[in-house]
Amino acid sequence: MSVASTATYAAVLARAAAYGVRAGRTRAAVERMQTRFNDRAESARYLSEAMGKLDVDAPTVTAYMEVATLSNAMAGNVGGIVSTSDALSAAAEGLDDATRSQHSRMAEANRTHHVPMAQSSFIQRQ
Repeated sequence: MSVASTATYAAVLARAAAYGVRAGRTRAAVERMQTRFNDRAESARYLSEAMGKLDVDAPTVTAYMEVATLSNAMAGNVGGIVSTSDALSAAAEGLDDATRSQHSRMAEANRTHHVPMAQSSFIQRQ
């Protein structure tokens, strides 16, 4: 195995590992965002219900209910992002596995096969 192919293989593995780390960090950040949207929705719903009992004007109560509804929708969308992130992480792991197995097959072929070189008379310019 040549030094160049080893370096290329190592670079591919390093990129795959880096992608996995980034995907994990992104997932954690998105999960925190989903929690914040859920908390915001609960808070807005609570305030809306309290304002209804405290004789606050209808537009304000409606606005807080709208914030609660939109926050719930945003939390749901963030949940979709989390599941897509999981799919991307699985794909990255599959790519890493495929790259490792392909490299192993190529390395084994290089060790066990002999390819005769062309005769120099065929290679020379005319």
